[in-house]
Amino acid sequence: MTETNVLPWIEVNEMMDEEYRQQVVADALGYYPKASPELNKFALAVFKNTIHVNGFRSFQSIPLHMVKMQVVKEFKVNTLLAEAVICLWAEKQHEIIETLANAAREANIPVPAKWGWEEGRYGFVQSEDPQEIEKLASALSAEKTKPEADHYILAGLWIKPQSFVEKTQE
Repeated sequence: MTETNVLPWIEVNEMMDEEYRQQVVADALGYYPKASPELNKFALAVFKNTIHVNGFRSFQSIPLHMVKMQVVKEFKVNTLLAEAVICLWAEKQHEIIETLANAAREANIPVPAKWGWEEGRYGFVQSEDPQEIEKLASALSAEKTKPEADHYILAGLWIKPQSFVEKTQE
């Protein structure tokens, strides 16, 4: 049996290149005003407590390009901020995540009907052997160009804990 580890979202930095990290942060920052109310509240609190730029009184008054630079830097070192960014990204990229989830269901890979930011916020599963969901995400991403291909890989990490939740309930 292989060992399974649940890692906090900050660990996903090891799997991202700088360009994709900036894309994920840009997606999250662009989406947070439209996020579901509870996710918006959570993310805004994290951003307000974490992102400070001299000359600006509040997070919301900082120009977006300056915020993005700070969030990218903090994403690498701040566990709670990484969690907020990935949750925002996941809610924004729900169509890619749903495409992967549907493909998983068609392949008889267990995926719960609901897996939102509240469930996925605590991290991703990493195991010694690639799981079915990772293989499926890689196959789907092979047909895509960057950054969409990378979105499928990250979506696989987002969905993967669901498979373990399902298996433990069987």
